[in-house]
Amino acid sequence: MTKWNIKQPPMSQSCETALESGGLDLILVPGLGFTSEGHRMGRGRGYYDTYLAKCRASQPSPPHTIALAFKEQVLPEIPTDETDIKIDIVLTAE
Repeated sequence: MTKWNIKQPPMSQSCETALESGGLDLILVPGLGFTSEGHRMGRGRGYYDTYLAKCRASQPSPPHTIALAFKEQVLPEIPTDETDIKIDIVLTAE
């Protein structure tokens, strides 16, 4: 279990990693807030931005990125920096 109580396989278990087996076509990216231009606010640790950068560097074409959001999460602007990677599509019920 992770600190968020999410079950995951034990570290001793062998598993295939996506980047070593051809890459990913699509990644659903979580966030606390988004802009309609694709900027994303996460939890401040940079995990998804780091992983997306690694995907872009290790596969021939970058994966498509989609965020699922409530309309209240889409804001006119959010703080960003140079390491933030924009999301391709932010989907809401509208």
